[in-house]
Amino acid sequence: LVGGLPLPSSTLHLGRPIHAYRAIRMWRRSWLSREVLLFSAFSGVAAVYAAMLWFGLPGGGYIGVLTVAIGIAGVTSSACIYRVPSGPAWNTPYTLLQFNLTAAVLGPLFAAVVGGGNLRWLAIGAATMASAQFVLLALRLFRCISSDSLELRGTARLLSTVLAGRLVLRGVLLALGAVALPLLAAGPQLLTPDAHTGSMAGASVMVAALALATTAEIVGRYLFFVSVVPKHLAAPYIASASEAS
Repeated sequence: LVGGLPLPSSTLHLGRPIHAYRAIRMWRRSWLSREVLLFSAFSGVAAVYAAMLWFGLPGGGYIGVLTVAIGIAGVTSSACIYRVPSGPAWNTPYTLLQFNLTAAVLGPLFAAVVGGGNLRWLAIGAATMASAQFVLLALRLFRCISSDSLELRGTARLLSTVLAGRLVLRGVLLALGAVALPLLAAGPQLLTPDAHTGSMAGASVMVAALALATTAEIVGRYLFFVSVVPKHLAAPYIASASEAS
């Protein structure tokens, strides 16, 4: 249900939403079309998987693997949309990792909140993926700082000056929501002496963790969009002139 809600709402920004189905026509060449196609397929396959789990039908594990694979493909196609030469800060494999790590951080937290698995392992998984997110953020920033590209250095300057406060906020929220609180919820202190009380407390902590981590990823996506410095239209000609001189 949650996965299916964005599909119809994503058409509202179109001039004629009734013709949104035409976006799939260009799937051979357009990552946007592939995104629409894959997330539509994800919604349908996930509904089948949910029904198989609900009714206890055999073979649900195979459909579950297919659901995960299509979901990862959909998230990756979303990231590929932004890998354009005009945005050097986006045009990197790090973008693919960043989008998928967002799903890898929020997915386990959401599953823990709705009781979709073992709380301890989901919390550890979220904390691990959040740690990988921190490493990725450091690598991206270091790449921009050490680059000879004017655009990448501009991105680094924005993140270290105008957007520094929001960058720190994103890190703090991610550390609290996806590392500290999940590990606290998974700790033995919340499971003893009363297991039922401990599990209830752990679930409450995970709700707070999901809210903070979601806010952190929203801030992160905001920084992703506003910190990119696009190439100037005349950049190729300026570079050619410099080489010639």
